Amino acid sequence: MDVVVLRAVRGRDARLPCGQGKVFLDGPDSYILWLKNDRDFLYRFPNEDTEARSVNHERVFGTSCDAGSCHDDTSLLLKRVSDQDAGIYRCRVHYQASPSLDYVIEVRLVETPGTPRIYNEAGEVIKQAHVGPLSLGSDLSLICEVDDEQPDTLVYWRRNGAVIERAHSARPGVLRAEVHVRNATRDELDAHYECLAQNADVTEPLSASVVVRMYLPPISVEIRLNHNFDFEAGQPRVVDCVVVGCVPPPSITWHLGDNLLRPSVHKELHDGNYTVSSLTLAPSLRDNKHELVCRAHNSHLPDAVFEDKVTLNVGYRPVCLTSREETIGAVQREAETLTCVVEASPEPLQFSWTFDDSRSLYTSVKKVPGHHHRYSSTLTWLPRDGDFGLLFCRATNSFGEQKKPCVYAITNGGPPHPPDCGILRSYPHTVRVECQKGWDGGRPQVIHLELYSSDGALLHNVSNAAGLFHLPDVEEDNNLTAILYASNVRGRSISKTMYLQTISTLSASAVTENSTTVTWERWLEATAGLVAISVAIAATAICVRIIKIRSENLENPDLVPRSDGVFHREPDFAREERLLGTTNITVNQLAACQNQQYSSSPVPSCRVLVGCGSRSPPQDACPASQHSYFAAATLADVCGAASVITAALGQMGLGLGRPHTWGGKS
Repeated sequence: MDVVVLRAVRGRDARLPCGQGKVFLDGPDSYILWLKNDRDFLYRFPNEDTEARSVNHERVFGTSCDAGSCHDDTSLLLKRVSDQDAGIYRCRVHYQASPSLDYVIEVRLVETPGTPRIYNEAGEVIKQAHVGPLSLGSDLSLICEVDDEQPDTLVYWRRNGAVIERAHSARPGVLRAEVHVRNATRDELDAHYECLAQNADVTEPLSASVVVRMYLPPISVEIRLNHNFDFEAGQPRVVDCVVVGCVPPPSITWHLGDNLLRPSVHKELHDGNYTVSSLTLAPSLRDNKHELVCRAHNSHLPDAVFEDKVTLNVGYRPVCLTSREETIGAVQREAETLTCVVEASPEPLQFSWTFDDSRSLYTSVKKVPGHHHRYSSTLTWLPRDGDFGLLFCRATNSFGEQKKPCVYAITNGGPPHPPDCGILRSYPHTVRVECQKGWDGGRPQVIHLELYSSDGALLHNVSNAAGLFHLPDVEEDNNLTAILYASNVRGRSISKTMYLQTISTLSASAVTENSTTVTWERWLEATAGLVAISVAIAATAICVRIIKIRSENLENPDLVPRSDGVFHREPDFAREERLLGTTNITVNQLAACQNQQYSSSPVPSCRVLVGCGSRSPPQDACPASQHSYFAAATLADVCGAASVITAALGQMGLGLGRPHTWGGKS
């Protein structure tokens, strides 16, 4: 039977394989036994409780797999190998349907090799776990040395797990292996270089490793718009800028034209070799044809510029010029023409007209002169029964179809409605009339004004489309009659008649539609009479109340007699609620106090003379200024005022009852 000799390093762990690799059992009754020196049972596999059945738990432990997760690993792992672990090991495989097989291994102990050391080309020990950073095209040299005099010790380099260089003897007792990288490429980024020293078969080698770091410009900078460079004005849209291969991850800035964007929504995502910046952009029409630039900045390459740019096409879908519904008067079998006007950018491709019965017509586009983004289309058709109702006009451009159409209400046309007219301003010998036009009946209308004198003679017969009239040379002492109406090619409206009387200043007294004028003077006379009666009753009640209070308070110490024998109450600001008939009056001091009399107005003005005695003061004794005083109205004042007010209002009522010089013709 062949015996395989395997070397293990003293003091380190060793793994003994069963055979030349993994052994596959052929049934549930198959198993493996590990024996040492053909007498010491060490381990059985598989086993429900491998740790409990191990002979020496401290030195031998089952397989390398966790319990219950790996049942095909048949190797035996020895922990911290010592001299007593040297010897013969037998792995016996008991198959279910085949004879058993034995694999014999002799374990020999060797000393651990020297620890690898890594130097740079300058002979300096690399103590960190990385080298660089390198730039593209640069060179790299790595030197590994191991102190070891054992003849079977191997020293070699591995790059990302693959052996690339073996050592040679640099001097007695020292093994040396070198790696040289010329004109470094991107492949060297994060490359793992590992120097290993190994002199055993079943013990892991000693190693030292470094990782290469690099500063790299981006491979590409791309603004991703899915080949759609159209931006609808004012509508937010997410734009991504993807930077590939930039190390370290770049900072990204956005530029629109000459402006640096400071977006409110901005995020960056670094995922390995990719850096993504997302920008929410809502450009305006002013940004049309401007360049949107995404620029990647590598702080270690300050002089390099890495960017991508696209030219924005900013516009908007068509919008109707007017938001209100327009009424169109149409007559069957009579040609009707409509013009639909929209604002859009870019120019609409076509206009579509949809009738109430879902029938659609398509018309061409025409630019409106003098307007940059305004376009129109004209539809001419012969109306029929199904055309009456709503008609929708929509335009379509590269940004889509118009969302809110222009709406026309198609109704039966005819003569126009009568105008609503009035006199705005009148001077001697001049009449000015302004009319508000009614519905035109579907055709352009003209407003007509006929002005007649009192004897029926036609003074003026004028018309215009605006409804504004300025008539000079009108006699002041002549009663006038104005007839107004509107007309179009389909007929004329009902006439409106205005009766005017000119004595001093012209004024409109009535507006009728061939009806009797309603006089308003009688209502005013009745109202004035009611007001006069109410005021008289209130004044009488106040008079009676004052007389009663006066009789009750003649002996009141708060009352001070005046020189004319009439009592008045002294101002008592702490007890204002007790004062009778007081009021807060703003008065003007008199510069001269001669006669000390009230004004001759029918209604007493309650003016108070301040600082003036019974004799006239000097000229400057009473300066003119405003003051406020509390004064009590006397009985004579109140009752006199009531009488005067009643008489005045009575006269006003009589005045209202008289016939006016201005009157409406009935």
